[in-house]
Amino acid sequence: MRTPFLLPALALGGAAVLLAPAPRSSGYSLLGDSLGLSQRDFRLFNNFVDPETNDNVTPDDNFPGFDGAEMAIWKGCIEWGSELHGAGNGDPSQPGGLGSGGANFDPSFQGNAASVGGTGDNIHSAISGGGGGVLAFAEGGLFTSGWRIRYYESHTWTDGPGPAGFGEWDLQGIACHEYGHALGLGHSLVGGTTMFATASASGNAQRSIEADDVAGVQAIYGPRSPSKPRIFSTSVNGSSLTINGSGFSGGGNEVWFTNGNVTSAGSDPFVVVSGVSSSGGGTTITVNVPGAAGAGDVLVRRNASGNAALSNAWPVDPSGGPGAPTLTGVTPATANAVNQGAVTVTVNGNGFDTTLDVQFDGQSVPFVVQSDNALTFDFQVAPKLGAVTVGVQTLFGTGTTQMNIVANDPPELLNEAAVIFSGTNVDFTVGALPGSVVYLASSPDNTPSVLPGLISADIGAGFTTITLVSISTGPADGSLELAFPISGLPPFSTVYFQVAVFDTLGTLPMPVSNVASVLVI
Repeated sequence: MRTPFLLPALALGGAAVLLAPAPRSSGYSLLGDSLGLSQRDFRLFNNFVDPETNDNVTPDDNFPGFDGAEMAIWKGCIEWGSELHGAGNGDPSQPGGLGSGGANFDPSFQGNAASVGGTGDNIHSAISGGGGGVLAFAEGGLFTSGWRIRYYESHTWTDGPGPAGFGEWDLQGIACHEYGHALGLGHSLVGGTTMFATASASGNAQRSIEADDVAGVQAIYGPRSPSKPRIFSTSVNGSSLTINGSGFSGGGNEVWFTNGNVTSAGSDPFVVVSGVSSSGGGTTITVNVPGAAGAGDVLVRRNASGNAALSNAWPVDPSGGPGAPTLTGVTPATANAVNQGAVTVTVNGNGFDTTLDVQFDGQSVPFVVQSDNALTFDFQVAPKLGAVTVGVQTLFGTGTTQMNIVANDPPELLNEAAVIFSGTNVDFTVGALPGSVVYLASSPDNTPSVLPGLISADIGAGFTTITLVSISTGPADGSLELAFPISGLPPFSTVYFQVAVFDTLGTLPMPVSNVASVLVI
């Protein structure tokens, strides 16, 4: 059985073979077989002759130990994984998104093979000549017992990571499509999907599986089970590897490594350590790295059978990799505790490409990796005053630095909503000096109220319409939460609020905040 991938000029009809009907409203089709746990390996015999196929020699920590065609095919296959591959980076067209299948399926990258092998040896390779309008094809008897994927050398293949140029074909994207056949999918009727019968443009779009592709792989292997083991992080200490995650068995686990050797095509490439126990209620495994293991992926098979027994694939370099990231500081180095808009913090350093988590005073925050040397996150209200720790966790460890948070002086008034319903609370966050007396006032007028030498407020119409809402003490962490109920006002009334503080130094005139307005409907 051969399942080809066609050039755009050819019709869909010539591409579908042995396809089972798909559920109504879905475009995917099934070949009627699937890969068992013993068939999750994939390798490459790198016999591509065009220099464009192996000219990406830039290392990527999400795909350690390999470059060129090996890295491109690794990226293409891992897109079908149950969840993000490490940090999910490595493809500039889908940053932080590699690993999108969400099924009980994860492949095991096993490096290089010594030859093209047979039709059941799970090897990618080039084949000389051309196949008319066919770019590449997957072949095997029933893919259940193995497969082989060939790429016609009459086409120019490029290894990325950027998009293929004019007259080139994207190896990563086409590999993603062909591996979809190997795991049991036929062609989809939905244009723009990875499993559509013809490549779009130069095959770049096929790198990212779409909703119909996801539905197809989940139809074969089932949606990712809550019992499926998961790897969250790893660390290397000498020859010892620690795997952190969840769902590991108490004993009898297997740890799968990428083979560090070029393996004979007909041989079993897996490097497996069996009978491994976990600790921490199935959250931690520590194992000695076998001599045959190399840089690549690690997976854990819990002491069970079935597709949900195997974890996600996690990139690991047994040599320890580049080490924990180095953080040289943040910009801005100092910020107020309470801010009207989001403060964008830039963390400077190196080793950020594989960032998994950023923490601000121990709490995870959304982040954007700008480059290997910089990442950013936002905050509006800081957790405390003084030195706050910023931590960056990558595949290879955690680095920390600090930024300084200072109290708002003058005070800052931040309202949670600009429009509320009558009879509900308006919620505020106030930034003020610790120990100061905080006066919150309201008024329907935004004209000034001034007592020379004492206070100069921006609301209240000369103190004729001003109401003292609350009196509080400025907290030690620099921010104060206040709630004030509003009722009995005509529809579409605007109420203005302002804070004045009497600080511990008795500063006069009293410092006042900005004015916050609320529309009551």
